[in-house]
This record gives sequence, structure tokens and C-alpha cells, in this order.
Amino acid sequence: MTNINFQQKIAVLRILLDIINADGRIDARETFYYKKISKLLGISEEEHSFVDDANSLLCLVEIKNFSKEQKKELAKFMGQQIVVDTDINVNEMAIYELVCQTCDIDVKFEETVFIDEFEGATHS
Repeated sequence: MTNINFQQKIAVLRILLDIINADGRIDARETFYYKKISKLLGISEEEHSFVDDANSLLCLVEIKNFSKEQKKELAKFMGQQIVVDTDINVNEMAIYELVCQTCDIDVKFEETVFIDEFEGATHS
């Protein structure tokens, strides 16, 4: 994800963290993917306290101001975060839909994942 500032990076990670916590189970694959995106965004371990302390609603304000391309990339990050544990949970999907509706992201969930990831996942 290019050309985003520190607060926008924190917003992306806060939303991904909300998805991880949505089903009440934290899978090692979810954590691995989250750390991968965190590293991609250039957020250090020490800076993760900013993510933990971030307000999800204020993060939506940051995301709403993303460019169309940045929003598409965020949608892909969210989709992958949802399917990485091979379980598509209703609460995770609710977060995906809420972020998309609130921030004017016009990307269907099915467009963010590979078909075999979608078909191979359980739905809880």
C-alpha cells in the first residue's frame, strides 16, 4: 500500500486486528498474516501499541479518505485476513461489510480472495 501516512497505516492494522478478534478465536495463521501486513506497511513492534489504542470508528474516517486504489488494496487485505484461517465467520464478514459501506469501498468480498480459498473455507 503506497502513499499512506502513519495514521492511515494504523487505521489499516486496526481494522485487520478487529477482524482477527471478531470470532473470539485467534489462529496462528491470522497472526502471521497480520504481522506480514504490518511489516509491509513498515510498522515496528514498538509502534503496535498505537494500533491497540486506536479507535476503530476514527480509523474509518481515515480509511474513507483513501484513494480508490488504496481502498481496493485494503479490501484485499481484509478478505485475506478473513480467509487465512480457512473459516469465514459471520462477525468477520460483518466488519468487512461495515467498512466497505462506511468508507465507500465498492469491492465484493468474493473479489478479494481466490475461489479455492472461498470454496474450501468453512462458514461459521
